[in-house]
Amino acid sequence: MLLLNRSELQQILTEESVIKAVECGFRAHQKGETTSPLRMHVDLKETSGIYLLMPSYHNSGSAFGSKILSLYAANPKKNKPTISSMYLLCDGEDGSFQAIMDGGCITGMRTAAASAVASKYLARSDAKVQGIIGTGTQAMFQAAAIATVCPCERLVVYNIHRDKAVQFAEKAALRLGIPVDVAASAREVGQQADIITTVTSSTTPVLDLSDVRPGCHINAVGAFKPRMQEIGADLITAARVVVDSLEACLAESGDLLVPVNNGSYSAEKIHGELGDLLLGNISGRVSDDDITLFESVGLSFEDLVTAQLACTRARERNLGSEIDLTL
Repeated sequence: MLLLNRSELQQILTEESVIKAVECGFRAHQKGETTSPLRMHVDLKETSGIYLLMPSYHNSGSAFGSKILSLYAANPKKNKPTISSMYLLCDGEDGSFQAIMDGGCITGMRTAAASAVASKYLARSDAKVQGIIGTGTQAMFQAAAIATVCPCERLVVYNIHRDKAVQFAEKAALRLGIPVDVAASAREVGQQADIITTVTSSTTPVLDLSDVRPGCHINAVGAFKPRMQEIGADLITAARVVVDSLEACLAESGDLLVPVNNGSYSAEKIHGELGDLLLGNISGRVSDDDITLFESVGLSFEDLVTAQLACTRARERNLGSEIDLTL
């Protein structure tokens, strides 16, 4: 079995390669070529932690695997990461363990790749300013992936802790090679950006309809639990909403569940799934003034295709360490 750490994954995986793999994965999933059940939650009540298991299987029999992760919201106070994760990749023909790898890099790149695919097909072609609300671990992945498919001239960012936003802006400017401005509010991001990505853990909306401009595209990434909410009901109602999965979003996404449950929004108004958009089964942006919104909670086939790509490239380049658990 191949062991791949984060540094090795960063050498192997590029934004372009993961975006391509995830886009192909969405097409395959929509055709029924993968089996990806909803993530399994175990609440660790004594420690206020969450244990998650995200399995996926390619129905061709080529591979299956699972991401295993824990989420401890109080860990930053102990100078420990909030999320710990790994990915286990298996051979679909004989069930043998093929690789185990850092789950953080896999998650960051595949989540950002999904936003990049959505932006590629939903954002205006003349988008010039990218915006990021929330500058945690996922933010740089998002900024880099979206810049790959929608090369904007400027990035504007916001974090409730300004010092963190400033630190992120300095790193992002070096990484992307474009000016990066720090906004004073989420609204300021919305008033400037053509492509806006929200990656916060907020339980109240950070963006409402009055905060954004006509024609913008929004990637709503942070609200992966029913009580989390980044997007206001009026903005959800006004937008052409495309989701990564209807089943998953209507089970997990607070951006949709909160307004659905209080009667201010109906699930029937959701335009459709990203896979259907890629296959041409639904339309994308109709006019330059459309507000488009991609609601994402993350799907396990995204991890699987990214892990397969990583394993293949590692073996081609002779990277990683071979381990034998039977010795």
